[in-house]
Amino acid sequence: MTVAALGVDVGGTKLVAATLTAGGQVIERRRLETPARDADQLVATLRALIDELGGDGLPVGIGVAGLIDPAGRVRYGPNIGVRDLPLADLLRDVAGGEVTLVNDANAAALGEQRAGAGRGRDAVLLFTLGTGVGGGIVLGGQLQEGAHGFGGEVGHLIVEDGGRPCPCGNRGCIEAYASGTAIGLAARDRLVDQEVTTALRDDTELTGRSVTDAAIAGDALAQSVLVDVGRWLGVAAAGLVNVLDPEVILLGGGAARSTAPWIVPAARAALAERVLGAQMRPLPAIELTELGDDAGMIGAGLLALSRAHQPVGGGR
Repeated sequence: MTVAALGVDVGGTKLVAATLTAGGQVIERRRLETPARDADQLVATLRALIDELGGDGLPVGIGVAGLIDPAGRVRYGPNIGVRDLPLADLLRDVAGGEVTLVNDANAAALGEQRAGAGRGRDAVLLFTLGTGVGGGIVLGGQLQEGAHGFGGEVGHLIVEDGGRPCPCGNRGCIEAYASGTAIGLAARDRLVDQEVTTALRDDTELTGRSVTDAAIAGDALAQSVLVDVGRWLGVAAAGLVNVLDPEVILLGGGAARSTAPWIVPAARAALAERVLGAQMRPLPAIELTELGDDAGMIGAGLLALSRAHQPVGGGR
């Protein structure tokens, strides 16, 4: 197998890097703890990884959670505790060429479109369900990052004006209804009704994971919470489908696969009820992702590879 690119995913706790083929297949992998909240150590760790696995002009793509501008500066990386870090500039010399920085969820969308569940489709919409809700958009086979690199934040599409508070500071974002955190909070709200019988009454923490476990065990209240999550996802997806017309909607992240028996049918039903001209058009399928935690790493590497092959002035 021929090495074509180096992909890196910088998470809040772990940092994963791998050399990749042009088709996104992993060749050699490294996994380290992320030196979060220490910009100098983060740069030093990435430089050492690139020197070990890449260098000599190999395209390097790095996915980071947060706001990434077109110049490769991390404007705000909440998970790693950095602001205004010119990361691409600080790595360019050891890489021996250009370094591509991209939001991690955007990278995951491209990874799934090029090498995962969305391959063969040019228009893909991704939701990632975890502690929050992220995602990305690929249209015409190209990642859509917007004018300033901040596009694709599907988790902050507002689905209910004045609704539940979101960690971003707004109210009514889909993240406030469909994240792992939101699942736990929704279950807690249901327990106000003292006549409801549920094993969740004995749960002192009520996390998204514990609600999902209860649903798998047959708890009716837990299952109804997850159905509501799916319905809200369908509402958000319908608005985006009306604007973007994707071929497929992919659900990924830690909360998606385990909750799929409840959220996927509910999302499909809510989508069909709300899409413009639903009876006169093909509706996008709603499917699970394939690449798991590797999606962002693979997408970042493949994005760097594609940009390395663009002519000067080829754009984002």
